[in-house]
Amino acid sequence: MAAVMRQRVSLQSLVTLSVLAVGLVSGTVGLAYAYWHARQSLQTTVGITFQEIARQSADKAALLLTGEIEWVQRLAALPDLRTSVEGTLLPAQAARQVERWREAQHRYFHSLAIVRADGQLVGGRLSDSVREFYARQPWWTMVVQEGHSWAGPLTVDEEGHGYWEVAVPIGERGEAVRGVLKVVIGTDRILSSILGSRLGRTGHMMLLDDHGTILACSALAPTLHMPLPASVTQWGTEGNAVRWARVNQDSHGGQESIIGMAPVVLSAQVVRAPAWSILVQQDPIETFEPLAALLGKLGAFWIGTSVFMVWLRWRLGRRIVRPLGTLSERINRMADGGTPATFLASSPGEASGIEEIDRLAASFDDLAQRLELASQAKEQYVRRLEQANVDLATSEEHYRLLWDHAVDTKILVDPLGVVQAVNRRGEVMLARPASTLLHRPVLDLVAEAERLRLQTQLNLVLHRGAEVSAGVMGVPTPGGDLTMEIDCVPVTKAGRIESIMVQLRDLTEQKTLEQQLLRSERLASLSQFASMFAHDIRNPLAGIKKTLEWLSGRPEMAQDLPRRCLEDLRFTTDLLLGMINDMLDVYQEHYSGLPLSTSPVAASLLLQETLRLFRSEAEAQGVRFAVRTPSDEVWLWGDGRRLQRVLINLLHNALKYSPPQGTITMTLQVEETPMSNATLPGEPSPGVMVTICIEDEGPGIAPEDVPHLFEMFFRKKDGQDYRIGRGLGLHFCRLVVEAHGGRITAGNRRAGGAVLTVALPVRQEQSCLSPS
Repeated sequence: MAAVMRQRVSLQSLVTLSVLAVGLVSGTVGLAYAYWHARQSLQTTVGITFQEIARQSADKAALLLTGEIEWVQRLAALPDLRTSVEGTLLPAQAARQVERWREAQHRYFHSLAIVRADGQLVGGRLSDSVREFYARQPWWTMVVQEGHSWAGPLTVDEEGHGYWEVAVPIGERGEAVRGVLKVVIGTDRILSSILGSRLGRTGHMMLLDDHGTILACSALAPTLHMPLPASVTQWGTEGNAVRWARVNQDSHGGQESIIGMAPVVLSAQVVRAPAWSILVQQDPIETFEPLAALLGKLGAFWIGTSVFMVWLRWRLGRRIVRPLGTLSERINRMADGGTPATFLASSPGEASGIEEIDRLAASFDDLAQRLELASQAKEQYVRRLEQANVDLATSEEHYRLLWDHAVDTKILVDPLGVVQAVNRRGEVMLARPASTLLHRPVLDLVAEAERLRLQTQLNLVLHRGAEVSAGVMGVPTPGGDLTMEIDCVPVTKAGRIESIMVQLRDLTEQKTLEQQLLRSERLASLSQFASMFAHDIRNPLAGIKKTLEWLSGRPEMAQDLPRRCLEDLRFTTDLLLGMINDMLDVYQEHYSGLPLSTSPVAASLLLQETLRLFRSEAEAQGVRFAVRTPSDEVWLWGDGRRLQRVLINLLHNALKYSPPQGTITMTLQVEETPMSNATLPGEPSPGVMVTICIEDEGPGIAPEDVPHLFEMFFRKKDGQDYRIGRGLGLHFCRLVVEAHGGRITAGNRRAGGAVLTVALPVRQEQSCLSPS
């Protein structure tokens, strides 16, 4: 199954779980928070207490130590001590005096030494080594030179007895120091006074040096202590702040212990070698004993709350679940196959006394009545729906016939332009089965140049929501290109455009007839014009020709230059008369074949005579002619005047499009190529063709214009080009070449420029090549 079904539970169990969950969770969270808060408060209180006890003990230690130093300073101020260091006594007297001092102060000091300012020991042996010994002591400079008292380090021996070194200057204040009184004081009395206090059963104090080393402890020997954390040992080097903290492990191995620490600060006039601190700690078990009692009380409260929750669940379950169970049984009887009437007939039971449940039961009664009415209405609706489905199926079949057999092609596309359906007429017109058209863009059905316009019209339909005519477009099909008029009609559903119906009406025949009619009209107009032109110009040309014939008989025209000019004029006049006759041949109304006046024609001579006509124009443009002909003369049997007219048209076009200083190449050659499209009578030579190829260096022919180049009235698209003709010359060339059984083709050179090739068969002498 896609989704995991939840485990089914009864309402009574759900109420029980809800009440217990709410009560127990909220109670547990509250008790846990109370315990946590009490623990934090206890830690803070104990820490502040330990901190204050450590500060008081440190102050007490500072007072005791300062008193000891003052006692030594008073001794150093005695006259007898100053006299002993001034050197007025003999060495033996000084020694006895010092010995008496030692015996007198033995109960206070472990050792006593009097040193003069020059480093000599009073009452001892005079030597340089003794002088150097005292001069190297750490207190010498501070006491002798600066005049300060010095408090040395506190040391503890293996038996736990402490010793403290003190050195004070001897002499009056404001005068030069005369000597030094250095004593070693026992600290057992001082330490017992400082560390003798107890906090509860296990709380005690310890004395630490500036490295965190335990010097003295009222509970254990210093060597039995564990190292303190590095964060605590650094306090001795961070100033005189009083602090407390909770450590993971104290010096006695206690876990989660709380400690307080305060520095021992002596008078500012005393230079102290090490820094001392008082540390207060207690066994964590004794520290957190109040929390254990609190935890017991909270646990008892939690148990009492749980019992109350169970009793409350029983009361709620009995009051709520029983009436709901009665209502559930009535509903189950209706669900097991009964009707709403069965539910209404069953006993509703007594009121529960709970307003919400009684309203729920009344709502179910009202719902059963409505279901009974809805059931009756449903039966009537089902009967009407079945009849409507029958009518809809008939209508759908009817509209399907109209869709498939519509006169026009109809294509249904979605808003994205993807084909969804095609009618039968569309399959016939497009010559493709509907399966190949479905789920393809409708733009693929029209010519590539028309796709942007069709897409614009489809977007316009979606924007306006109204029918839009896309105009006439080309539609390529396997059977050929069709010209169709396209309309786009929106298909709406619930006020929203669901699809677009594209209608295609075939105008191919109509356009063809229109073009034929236009062609016929143009041909008729040209035929009439050609007849009028021939009628008006042929008589003047005939007069010019007769005048030239008369001039040729005059003796003064026998000279070389006049004779050549006269021959050129006669040739040109004959050419003009031939052009007029060609015009009449091309545009005759019922043309069925081009009449030919045949005779033997020398191909090379025909080519040379044509070039002679354009030599002057080519020289003016700087264009050069390159002629390639075989060594032997090639003879053709055909209409020489019309073939010359073909070459004139081709050379004229090549010259028009040649760039300045360009080259026009004319190649005449004989090829052994089978002639498959010979239609004129006569026996052709076996596979012998004469080809005349004319190449220029102009812009060439556009690829899309090559198939239409020899059609009548075909012109380039660029109407601004003055070199474009009327679309008659190349059409005439095709008529003449095909009348001789040949073919004419066009193409482009790889290096640029156009190539036009005329291929003519070599034939035997015939009386006439024109049809009878």
